[in-house]
Amino acid sequence: MKKIIFVSFFAAIISSCANFEEPEFISTEGIKMGKIEARNISVTANIKVSNQNWFAIKIKPCNLDAYIENQYMGKIFLEKKVKMKPKSETILSLPLRAELADGAMITVLKYATKDKVDLHIKGKVKAGVWLISKKIDVDEIKSISGKNLLFGSQD
Repeated sequence: MKKIIFVSFFAAIISSCANFEEPEFISTEGIKMGKIEARNISVTANIKVSNQNWFAIKIKPCNLDAYIENQYMGKIFLEKKVKMKPKSETILSLPLRAELADGAMITVLKYATKDKVDLHIKGKVKAGVWLISKKIDVDEIKSISGKNLLFGSQD
């Protein structure tokens, strides 16, 4: 009998986790430049997110496509798994690596003098709770100042 209760309880938890609410991006809290090697740039981005679920969520390593004004800039890789606390706003420190496409630096310089440019991040992020994983579509467009495209500038 205890075994049936445990299995039922575990099944209920798994089904509620499989339908978890997607975390909400709130803001960027700063970007710290790392190594620049050829077409690879390492950065640490601090972002504030809200997890309204009653359980912690882990974001697994992934990659996303980056565009500036609809021009492909390259891929952004999340290098390590990060964890969001339950029922709270959390500042995540994301270890990222950008792999730039051909001509990306020229595009950056082209838009660096503009007041506003659209930065578009697109792809899938894999999030998990215990043994359950879910792919979340990311399709975010944010208008930023062109001067923020230059290396070493802050948000």
